[in-house]
Amino acid sequence: MSAPTISIITPNFNKGYFVKDCIQSVIQQTFSDWEMLFVDDFSTDGSDHIAREMALTDSRIRFFKNEGIKGASSCRNQALKRATGEFVMFLDSDDLLISTCLANRLADLRFYTDVDYCVYPMGLFHRQIGDSNVICNIPTSEKPLHRFLDRDIAWLISGPIWKRTTLQDLGGFDDDLHSQQDYDLHIRALIKGVPFKYFHREPDTYYRQDVKSLPRLNSQNVEHFQFRFEMILRHVDLLKEAGKLNKKEKLLVARYLLDLAQMMRWHIVELGKGAKDVGKYYWSYALKLGLVDSKSYSLGKKYLSFKHNMKWNYFPLLQAKLEKIFRSKLDDLIFTPSSTYCKVTLQDYAE
Repeated sequence: MSAPTISIITPNFNKGYFVKDCIQSVIQQTFSDWEMLFVDDFSTDGSDHIAREMALTDSRIRFFKNEGIKGASSCRNQALKRATGEFVMFLDSDDLLISTCLANRLADLRFYTDVDYCVYPMGLFHRQIGDSNVICNIPTSEKPLHRFLDRDIAWLISGPIWKRTTLQDLGGFDDDLHSQQDYDLHIRALIKGVPFKYFHREPDTYYRQDVKSLPRLNSQNVEHFQFRFEMILRHVDLLKEAGKLNKKEKLLVARYLLDLAQMMRWHIVELGKGAKDVGKYYWSYALKLGLVDSKSYSLGKKYLSFKHNMKWNYFPLLQAKLEKIFRSKLDDLIFTPSSTYCKVTLQDYAE
């Protein structure tokens, strides 16, 4: 048999009956030359059995179990090694494709031969497509690399469709990351300057909200913070190697480090004083890496001491006043979530 044109990679952990809808949305594609690599990540809710049974009815669906360390990154990397399609896209096991998704994306890839991946907006839904008009995400005047570094996620995991060779050149996903894996992959592609084209159209993929999953529940734990810190350091190295660690990039990376450091206060109960020590350790790299000057670094340390001192919770008015003073002095080093991330509709933007 000849290799399929498109490989769809789907990791799964305990997504229940959602996997049936997900797989069915692939089966119903108007373009039929695809393979689906469904990798179960040690599910315990029977969703693996549902996928296995559906694979028996369609030879294009390849079901297998995770044979490496637990996690979506590991599942995706194993599937990427087994994929045979010219192009690859990722689809989480509770998300959906519209029937013309693959056909339209392939047409774009065949027309724009000078790009290595194409990117599309994802629609968001709760129970069924159409119960939300929100999309992720909307184009802005900011460079995509700057948006990602500032955690304004310009596109989610199913937004791009890639040349398989490009994904292999990028090294796939980081197995050590148990959250923000796609964020990391996209940043590495943008730093490397991999050519792409964005199409602002009606969504052809849909992201299911309001689903409790292990990565989402654990994404703010101590281990995830440590992995995230190490990821940031790797990004700095890549930016340096690419000659892209300039003033703007330094600010965005330092901003992430300071925010990660202050969020460590959420773990005071389990770590005690150690939570602040870890936070200060994270922030120390802003100075070590030359991202900030000594004055900004010292001010950041004072800010962390303030944020980690729980006594201020008993004096809310004074706490708010001090917060305002610190924010004024630290200015752009304080992270403020994007007002557009997952909060816009297709009509908010017109090409």
